[in-house]
Amino acid sequence: MDKRDIELIRALQKGEIFLTERPFHEAARLLGWTVDEVLERTRRLKETGVIRRISALLAPGSAGSTRGTLAVFDVSDYRAEETGSLMSEHPRVTHCYIRQRFEGFPFNIYATVCAETDEGLARSVEELACVAAPSPYRALRTVLEFKRSSPVYYTLSLDAPAS
Repeated sequence: MDKRDIELIRALQKGEIFLTERPFHEAARLLGWTVDEVLERTRRLKETGVIRRISALLAPGSAGSTRGTLAVFDVSDYRAEETGSLMSEHPRVTHCYIRQRFEGFPFNIYATVCAETDEGLARSVEELACVAAPSPYRALRTVLEFKRSSPVYYTLSLDAPAS
């Protein structure tokens, strides 16, 4: 990645450009580039995996998924990768990852699960528990949420030069 790629990423993170009829034209206008350069660089960043996708990001609560939990599972190390991969395919799982265990908390697979109802949430966690079976698990319900947002990368303003 070079300085111009970083400038492009900054521009593409400005959600308001996607509310225009031609968002890549708007990005080009903001950057003072040609549309062709914006599209070519975006394609390359996508092909190399820097950008996973460009899509709408819904707020789960506003989209109906008002219940959420962090489900944690104590899966044997030799089964953890396969189990986590299977869990990540569940439609109610938004994040799934392996973490190190630590004393007093033996869980190594973490899955963020959302649903529209308490019953739906419990059902989804039980479905994940079946994948992890016979492993112990816990559902850690959110008590109070302080922040929910997507990360913003390269946060300098478009007017400031990239370092």
